[in-house]
Amino acid sequence: MPSIAAITIFIFGLSAFNHGVSNLISPRKALAAKQLHESALPALNGFSVAIIGIGIYYMLAAYQENRAFFALTLARFISASIFWFQGPAWRVIATWEAISAVMTAAALAGEAYLA
Repeated sequence: MPSIAAITIFIFGLSAFNHGVSNLISPRKALAAKQLHESALPALNGFSVAIIGIGIYYMLAAYQENRAFFALTLARFISASIFWFQGPAWRVIATWEAISAVMTAAALAGEAYLA
């Protein structure tokens, strides 16, 4: 049975993977959602491919119960801050990053307390 921390990491990885794929499938929709100009399409595509890779890494780490990786992902608070200050179009991503980091931190703390 996977740990709660692994489940939080897997869910984040799966959502990142899905977000990257959906951006590549519907890039114009992704540009509009993020209030980006058409000229940002190459950067958005690169961002989407990176998100897919990150999602795969997270899901693999969850499968492996890689606790060191779980702890390192708490740096998502930095990502959340950066996305937040990019403006309203990026605040959904920032919120998801922050909530995911809080859930993982809580799971790790709870598991450490119970161990």
